[in-house]
This record gives sequence, C-alpha cells and structure tokens, in this order.
Amino acid sequence: MFLISQFAWGEGFRNSAPGAYGLGQSGGRYAYIDDTSAALHNPANLMDLDGESSLLFSPTIVHIESEFQVDGGNLARSEEPIKLLPSFFAVSPIVSERFVFGLSVTVPYGLATEWENAGAFGPGGELRYLTPYKSEMLTMQLNPVMAFRITDNLTMAVGLSAMYSKLRFEQFYPDNVFVTQETVAEAEVDGWGIGANFALSWDVTEKDRLALSIRSETTIDHQGHGKIGSLSGDGYTAGATDKSDASTRITYPWILGIGYGRQLTEALTLELQYERVGFSDFEELNIDLANNTPLLGGANVTPQDWDDSETFGVALRYDHGEGLRSHASCQLFKSPVPDSTLSTTIPDADQMAYTIGLTKQWDRAYWGFAYSYVEYDRREANVGGFSGEMQVKLHLLSLNMGWRF
Repeated sequence: MFLISQFAWGEGFRNSAPGAYGLGQSGGRYAYIDDTSAALHNPANLMDLDGESSLLFSPTIVHIESEFQVDGGNLARSEEPIKLLPSFFAVSPIVSERFVFGLSVTVPYGLATEWENAGAFGPGGELRYLTPYKSEMLTMQLNPVMAFRITDNLTMAVGLSAMYSKLRFEQFYPDNVFVTQETVAEAEVDGWGIGANFALSWDVTEKDRLALSIRSETTIDHQGHGKIGSLSGDGYTAGATDKSDASTRITYPWILGIGYGRQLTEALTLELQYERVGFSDFEELNIDLANNTPLLGGANVTPQDWDDSETFGVALRYDHGEGLRSHASCQLFKSPVPDSTLSTTIPDADQMAYTIGLTKQWDRAYWGFAYSYVEYDRREANVGGFSGEMQVKLHLLSLNMGWRF
C-alpha cells in the first residue's frame, strides 16, 4: 500500500550529482574533480587543492513531471514539479601538503511526489486506493573525510557518514466496515544510520589518472507513527486506533565508482566513468503499523525485487584560462526497477542524461552553474492490475557559490 517517494535522477531513488562541477560532469567526475565538492565525489582529490580552506554552497533546482496513462482509462499526472536539493561542502588543510579534512552535507536520496486529485487518482479513479497519492523521502547525509598523500602520484581518503532519513506517505482509504466514510491513511517515520567511504586517485602517467570511490550501504531503522481518520465502531472493535506506531527498515545502497581521466591537451581533459549501485538488497518494503496493520489487508508489504544498477558516462572539461572552465557530459543510467514491481510511486526507467556547465574561480570567490536534461524511456507498467504507459520529464539546474580563505 505504501511505497517510497519519487526520485530526482535515474536509479531508483538516488538523486543527481550535487554541485555545478558534479552535475556538469556527471558522466565523468571522479578522476579530475578539484573543487570543494570533491569532499563528496572523490575526496582523495582534496590533495589537489591549493592548501587553502574553502566553503561551497550548491543548491540544485529540480523540475520533474510524471504521467501514467491507464490503458483505455484515466490519466494520472504529478503536481508541484519544482523541488530544491541543497548541498554544502567545506575543506581545510590539517598539515599542509600532508592531510586535508573535508565535509559534505548533501541530500543523496529521494524527493517528494504528489499526484493530482483527478483522473486516475480522482474520485472513482483506477489508482485512488491502490498507491499513495502523496509521498516523501527526505535524506540528509553528513560525511566528514580525511585525505592524505601516500606517494607523489597516489592519494587516498577515508570517511564516515551519518545519514538521516524521513519517510512520509498519504493514501486514500476506501469506505468500508472499518471507517464511516472515505478517509486518508498516513504514516511518518524517521531514523539515523552510519556508513563509510573510501577513495583513491592514482596518476598512472603525467597525463593519465585512475580513480576509485567506494561508499558502503547504510541501513536505517525508521520509527514513527501512523494515522487514519473516521474509524467506525467496527474499526475500534477490531483493535484499530486513530493513531498507531509505525516502523520500517530501509537499506540505502552501496556505490562503486571507477573513473579514468586523460589530459588530451593542456586545456582539454577527457573522463570515462563506470558506476555500480547495490540496489539488489531492496527486496521488499514492509510498513508495520502495529495494531492498525490488519486494516491494510496485507498491502503494507510490497515486493520490490530490485536489481543492482549501472551507469556509463563520458565527460569533457575545457580550461579557457583565468579560472574559467566549461564542462559537458552524457551518462546512461540503467534502471534497477524490474517490470514486475514498477509503480507510479517510483516511475523509473532507463535514461540518458545530457549535461553542460560553466565554473569560474577568482582569487577568492568561486561561481558556477550546470544544467542537465534527462531523457527517460517510455515504459509500460501494471499497477494493481491496471496496465498503462509511464512517462517522466526531468530538468536540473545546479548553482555554485563558494569562497576560499
């Protein structure tokens, strides 16, 4: 009955790469990233910075629209398409040229989705009682790291991360013996989890670099409450209450990233990138509503059976001189969601992301922007026995505002 909220990028519920550099070179950001956001993407590259402390604030504006056309029936359309993903990064040398401390505060997973109370989700609509009309996944990750130099051409970083996760769902509940009229069932749960990450950058030659980034999975036990209104006498007799405890467990995936960079000329750099994301542990979602669980008739347990996903990307960076750079990339995302469990709550599909960006470093100030258009494959889905076609349109804009001390 309840599922996870809509995402902003392409793999299940993972968000886009934060920062103007990260988004502008999403398809190749591991090998040569050298601004403050390297604290997240590849903290081993913090050793490439100039030994000064720096701060970077980088919000990403998301415009996403989803539609599901029921075969021979109504259209479901999402609303409130504009979302905001804030990110913050900080870097400070501990021992000049030996150790560098970095911190990233990001929103790695989830967004919010709300379907119009019309069409397939309107009164009499095919999906009204089958899936949430409003859902939210909010995450915040604090990731301190320490980078150090092993040899002249090899750097490494290690870190720990603390992730906060909040899930909220709202779904129409039909008029039946347990309620006096159609009502809304709600659940809100949250929790914290701990993870770790590791990164390595190796200058194979003066013009070639290999990079490795590994991030562990993070399992979070969520606790909170559920609510349902308009309970009838039979509902109370069955043990239901207006409010109940609620809980679930979510395992956020491990991520393996490998990058290869080549300095083609003094100004032009090429990067190739591969990622694998461990979504295969997401086998089911079980929302336990304690004494109110029987009201759902077993619909609180939703099979997922996701697969590990992969991305393949290529990126170019051109240095124009005087701190001005342009960035471009394309990246293929393979969806982890199988046809058998695809839903309107996570309207995922294979996709191609095209990105461009521009960054500028002055003596102290740092500025940048990046734009991405994501082209989703159209995909057939079956939601509660209703088949139809799913379509997603996604645009992203990331801004950089930074300062060196």
